[in-house]
Amino acid sequence: MIPIVPAVIPKSLDQIKTQLPHLIFSQEIHVDVVDGKFVPFISWPYEPNGVLKEISSLTDSFTLEVDLMVEDPITAAEAWIEAGADMLVFHVETINLKSFTEFVKTSPVSVGISSLNDTPLDTLFSYLNVADYVQLMGIEKIGVQGQSFDNRVFERIKVVKESFPNHPIVIDGSVNKETILSLKQAGVNRLIVGSAIVSAKNPYESYKELMSLIN
Repeated sequence: MIPIVPAVIPKSLDQIKTQLPHLIFSQEIHVDVVDGKFVPFISWPYEPNGVLKEISSLTDSFTLEVDLMVEDPITAAEAWIEAGADMLVFHVETINLKSFTEFVKTSPVSVGISSLNDTPLDTLFSYLNVADYVQLMGIEKIGVQGQSFDNRVFERIKVVKESFPNHPIVIDGSVNKETILSLKQAGVNRLIVGSAIVSAKNPYESYKELMSLIN
């Protein structure tokens, strides 16, 4: 079974409280956080300002993965671990290799690494030597849902599989009915799905439809 994980970009605490109960069919949840500095978008808890532990009671029933699209990922990571995160995704564009390595060595949670599709794979590979898994992007620009698919990810999947065959590959961005089967055939291990599930009239039915296409 290839897991399909719903992804949310929280615009407010109230939105999270509204969305998460509709996603309880999933064992995992992927939360994108953007600070308006690394990418030109911003989300809760940066705007409006929020306290992470306010959602702990909502996320405790999920395996919580947090995608740190922020300028200061170490500070954010430490705060999210205290709030109950089980998995964290860093981006090579926001953290140097030494700091990333030191964080992974002492981290109590699983740590993945990601990069923009414009970033050379050689840069990503240096981080993969210490990361638990890799997240490749199905979109050109990150930080907002509903973008078109970036076909360059297929070549990146192929090269990563050849170079790091034991590393799980996660795809995030523009995973939907049109792309999901091709991504499975390319050999990915886990799929992060945003608007195709969370923006659907019936998130569970959309989830089941995607699952039926690949499992």
